[in-house]
Amino acid sequence: MTSAAAVVVDYLRTQAEVIASRADDVRVDGPDAVHRSRVATRRSRSALRTFATVFKRGQVRALRDELAWHADHLGAPRDAEVLKERLLTALATLPAEQASGSVAERLSAALDDTHARAHASLLESMDTPRYAELRERLAAFVADPPVRASAGSLGAEALPELLGQAVERVRRLNERAAESGEDPHRWHEVRKAAKAARYCSEALVPAFGDPARTLAEAWEQVTEALGEHQDTVVAEAYLATEAVRARADGESPEGYLALIALELGLREASLGAGRAALRAALALPLP
Repeated sequence: MTSAAAVVVDYLRTQAEVIASRADDVRVDGPDAVHRSRVATRRSRSALRTFATVFKRGQVRALRDELAWHADHLGAPRDAEVLKERLLTALATLPAEQASGSVAERLSAALDDTHARAHASLLESMDTPRYAELRERLAAFVADPPVRASAGSLGAEALPELLGQAVERVRRLNERAAESGEDPHRWHEVRKAAKAARYCSEALVPAFGDPARTLAEAWEQVTEALGEHQDTVVAEAYLATEAVRARADGESPEGYLALIALELGLREASLGAGRAALRAALALPLP
């Protein structure tokens, strides 16, 4: 019988290998390297949180804190990259009169600058002893897992119950968000919890096969739709700031306002899709 610890550690080992193998590419900003490293870091944190009771508490908490620190540094350049692609793609759909002027140039220049500064900060963080210690701590964790004595005999069949607790957290947050209507912050919290459910469903696929895979795919639909909703919120805020700056520089804000209108048009549909996906995912049985 496969142990619960072995299933989780195998998943963590895979993520640690991604983080290690992509480190050099992250440094040179290679294609998709930051994104893949960020996802591996998030998957690791989610597994450590959801399946925390399998391991000694102090070591789990310390490792999660360090992974959160690294994820923050990975997130900033990736977010600027995604936002630039999103806004320039949307700009190309506008009528010529609305997309005229320096809107594309201003957006590109500003977000390229944000990306460059964020990537420089990421590089600085990766040159610190803290980053080296994180890599060593993660490698040590998967090489010699600090399994609790009380969890040493747990089989893999104990893991769905722990996953169920993560799913229940999504359910509670979903109910609160629904009561608030369209509060973006509430739905963003739902999305983050849904990501944990998604990643930890993925972790169970080797042990539980198709039922876990079906659950992971359902939660992926939730995170994609609510991710689109959150992207509209971030884009609107960014565009509003850039519109003010353009006006201050004596330029027309029309292009930015048109882009904001596009984002607002997408928001309701993406939230509807997210809520429908949530209902479907929450209705599925655990593996």
